[in-house]
Amino acid sequence: SKNYNQTAGLFYKAQGEFKRALPYFLENLKLATKDDENKAGTLLNIGNTYSQMADYRNAMTYHLQSLMIFEKIGNKRGQSFCLQSLATDYYFLKQLNKAEEYLERSLKLKNELQDKRGMVTALQALGNIAKDRNQYGLADEYYTKSLTLAREMKAVGDEIISLHQMGMNHMRKPDPVAARKVFNEGLMLARQFGDSTLSARLKSALVSMNMEEQQKQKAEATFIDNLNTLILSGDKSGLALEYARLSEYYALNKDYEKAFEYLKKNEALKDSLEGSAVLIQMKTLEEQFKNDQKEKEIALLKKDQELQKAEISRQRANVSIIVVALISVIIIGFLLINRYRVLNRTRRLVELERMRNTIARDLHDDIGSTLSSINIISQMALKDTTGNTSNFQRIAQHSSSMMESMSDIVWSINPNNDSPEQVVSKMKEFAAEILDPLDITYTFTGEENLQALTLDAPIRKGLFLIFKEAINNAAKYSGATTVSIDFRRFAENLHVIIFDNGKGFDLHAASSGNGVRNMKERAHNLHGKLDLQSESGTGTTITLSIPLT
Repeated sequence: SKNYNQTAGLFYKAQGEFKRALPYFLENLKLATKDDENKAGTLLNIGNTYSQMADYRNAMTYHLQSLMIFEKIGNKRGQSFCLQSLATDYYFLKQLNKAEEYLERSLKLKNELQDKRGMVTALQALGNIAKDRNQYGLADEYYTKSLTLAREMKAVGDEIISLHQMGMNHMRKPDPVAARKVFNEGLMLARQFGDSTLSARLKSALVSMNMEEQQKQKAEATFIDNLNTLILSGDKSGLALEYARLSEYYALNKDYEKAFEYLKKNEALKDSLEGSAVLIQMKTLEEQFKNDQKEKEIALLKKDQELQKAEISRQRANVSIIVVALISVIIIGFLLINRYRVLNRTRRLVELERMRNTIARDLHDDIGSTLSSINIISQMALKDTTGNTSNFQRIAQHSSSMMESMSDIVWSINPNNDSPEQVVSKMKEFAAEILDPLDITYTFTGEENLQALTLDAPIRKGLFLIFKEAINNAAKYSGATTVSIDFRRFAENLHVIIFDNGKGFDLHAASSGNGVRNMKERAHNLHGKLDLQSESGTGTTITLSIPLT
């Protein structure tokens, strides 16, 4: 039952066993026939379960379906929950702009509803997005607002979470003093509140900060030891280098006063090393070195000139080869592009001609024959002087059939209906039109298997007409109370399984009927296969298999 599935799903979800919870929610969704608050809540639970399993794409699908139903029935609270769940999906998919957009919409609704608890969680999430963008000031504003609201409501748990997030933001700045103050405040509250989980998170953050401080102190002590050793040894060049390293170290740790102090010491020592006496000595050594080098340079000059000439010749040859290669690539590329355009144009013309022939054949077979029937019946009605209205009723029936056929043809060639969602929507519309008046319940499952597919006009048309024939037969002859439509995808094949729980029929007796023959012929035209299973009293199963490539 619905209550059992709901209770079991929520129980396993609360225990953290999300894979065990999911089947109960999905089974509950199958039992939900109306777009009401219960169905929307079930979709939201399924989306949240997928989110806990880190399957954010499936989570997003069910969250969007839940949002559509909540919007349809005007439930703003449910909309606010769905919007925040969608923001969470986008956040973990690293799409921060979309996450921010949904959070702002959720926050606006929660503000209208005066849902302060919901506003706290939305503000915390907006702070996380700002923190991930390194917008630490903006993040601090969001966390401060969430903290203020939590304190107004005396919601200690939310207050602790806001303090934890604020501390993490200070660590990222970095501002260790402010971070430590906020973490200690949160830890004190968590201990008073008796929340061991939040206490552990805050302790972990403080331990991490302590370790970083210890590492910094150890590094600073090493630099100072090295500095003292160099001072004692009298190594002024090494001392200048160590001053520079200490200046960089303090600058990285935001201690700019000490960084500037050691930078001045480095510059002063460098000036001392580069004084006038040192420069004269270095200049003398440089002149001696240059005199030694001149003799070698004169001996190598002629050889260098010869090598330069050879290098110039080689470069000219390489340039010529590169130019020829580039021209060849351009010509070949042009020919390939032109060939692709010609082939593409030809392919489009062939497809257009095939489509024209198909439309012409459909117009001739369906519309033409129906118009002929209407013409004959009209002649009979004109000659009938008894006032019998049966002929006019037949004309109305044929006209309705012709309009329906024309609608199907126009729908099948409209490129806006290439997506599987449009095909399924058309199927649902037709099923509702035929089955609802007869109180026959119906379900569609496996729609997620159609994602990322594109169905061209012939497949779309053939699939819908086979489905239409099957639903008509179930409604007229089966006496069924339930019809199920299931979509499955195996490798590169699409399977559509239509089952009714009606009285069934003898396959040998029905195999010669126009309906079955037409369905099999349409499946054959799609290079597919139609399998029909039925026995008296056991219902009927129609399985259509269509290749997608």
